[in-house]
Amino acid sequence: MAKTEVFDSRFNLLGEGPTATGAKNELITWVDIHGKAVKWRNALTGETGEFLTDEHVGFQIATKSGGHILGTVNGPILRAADGSTKTLITREICDGYNPKQIVRWNDAKVGPTGDLFLGTMAYDFNPNVGAFYQMNSTGTHLRRLFGDVTISNGMDWNTAGTLMYYADTVLKRLDVFDVVERDIINRRTLAHFDESLGLPDGLCTDANDNIWIAFHGGGAIRCIDHTSGKIIDQVEIPCPDVTSCVFGGENLDQMFITSYGEIADRQTYPEAGMIHVATPGVKGKKTNLFGA
Repeated sequence: MAKTEVFDSRFNLLGEGPTATGAKNELITWVDIHGKAVKWRNALTGETGEFLTDEHVGFQIATKSGGHILGTVNGPILRAADGSTKTLITREICDGYNPKQIVRWNDAKVGPTGDLFLGTMAYDFNPNVGAFYQMNSTGTHLRRLFGDVTISNGMDWNTAGTLMYYADTVLKRLDVFDVVERDIINRRTLAHFDESLGLPDGLCTDANDNIWIAFHGGGAIRCIDHTSGKIIDQVEIPCPDVTSCVFGGENLDQMFITSYGEIADRQTYPEAGMIHVATPGVKGKKTNLFGA
């Protein structure tokens, strides 16, 4: 069982959506959703930085041109390398209606085909209000793949790009889809988790195709065997509300882990809301960038 240490001690109300970019996968970037901030730290130099957003920001995805796609509440928006912003096609345009409840973007990831997959959730956790979408690599087309989502969360693919894994947190399960060209089909459940483990949140896959899931309320990242759906390893985190993880570093053998600090008992869990790092003994995959 790998041990963790603090990678970045800056407090996050709700740290989420880490990515690892750069020539040596050294630039670790994440969002503080409720803090309306995108933050980063260079794992080689220790250099840090951040920029603020006008709204809560559910995800940040690095682009090939040096900017970011940001999942702001009324976005997504493209933030160019010079800091200028442009609103991309929104879910309201895609769906043709405004949701009755207030909904925000919650997690996103670029798949093997270059498309961006992104999901929503209701602020009040109202069941089945969210949905899951797919945006093409130029940001000119957004389609709704399915609805009846409560908290759209972690997603990633196997190394062959033939399977996509996905978690809707409140269902307490890990689902898998077949990937056929740019479509995802044949949804089924790989693993169902007892609530005592916490709730499945963000996730990433490793080079062996196993799935590492952050368990909100569970204080751990747990590794799920991609064939049996059983837990085969875990990384314990010194705070209960773990939110997501990504492999990074020059050898892709470090795991960077985000956490939720807003409601934590800071006396009991002083490292809640910080970014943690572990070396779990396996290698991961590079973060895919957005752009044609």
